[in-house]
Amino acid sequence: MTDQSESSAWLEQDGRDRVPVHTSCAIGRAPTNQLVLTDEKASRKHALIHRQGQDEYWLVDLGSSNGSYLDGRRVMQPVALRDCALIPIGLSTLVFRQTGEPAGATGEPDWKTGTIKDIRVEPCWLLLADIEGSTEFARSQPVELLPVLTGRWFLECKQAIEANGGTINKYLGDGFFAYWHDIPPSGPLLVKALDELKRLQAAGQPPFRVVFHHAIVSMGGAGSMGEESLSGPEVSFVFRMEKLAGGLKLSNLMSEAAGSRLKGLLPGKPAGRHALAGFDGQFSFLTF
Repeated sequence: MTDQSESSAWLEQDGRDRVPVHTSCAIGRAPTNQLVLTDEKASRKHALIHRQGQDEYWLVDLGSSNGSYLDGRRVMQPVALRDCALIPIGLSTLVFRQTGEPAGATGEPDWKTGTIKDIRVEPCWLLLADIEGSTEFARSQPVELLPVLTGRWFLECKQAIEANGGTINKYLGDGFFAYWHDIPPSGPLLVKALDELKRLQAAGQPPFRVVFHHAIVSMGGAGSMGEESLSGPEVSFVFRMEKLAGGLKLSNLMSEAAGSRLKGLLPGKPAGRHALAGFDGQFSFLTF
């Protein structure tokens, strides 16, 4: 039995083992997972439980063949978990347990609230990806194929970002928010990740937008498990960028600040000057 005393959340497997969930917990047949399942109905990389925010945990299916289920319903996109949620995977039934209650996670995150410990100010690359026309895409796909396509997309995006030094900070239903600390060689690594994301965009399964920005943000460990919490108006800025890109019908967009930092590494084309809700004035943007 695994000691879960240091974590505010854990998984109970078939009423026996307890596996703590710290910043994340990977589930599947591969021995590299934190929770290894032994039956053939589970995929090697089946699902992920991701901590984001104080006492907030999300279940992410990674394109598994037989699917992940939450309280009897197949998971179509990342979904927030509650205490005592039932998660059948393969022949196992997992029970998610937590000692605290999540603050709630719908819509754009509230980056101004919550207690943040050991706050520091740091330059970062901020990236947001979001499935375009998710409702229309869902209607165009067979019901049994949709969660496989979206799950594999999340897995491939996660691999592209983490292999190049980035971190997915939050899953947002039909998208995710990621960041890089701006330390060498983060610029070239970010460009490599963007190349991978553009390759996935070209496949169109699903179609999605990518926007990114460079800014100084406040960072701190939320809770006791070392998770980074990003805050400040620049975080909201990148979310407004995604809404702008949707309105302009652009599949990618970068801020002028990001473009100037990547000059010579990532060619950009002017996308005009635009206002963003909640921010004074207009700002220049580029496509890439």
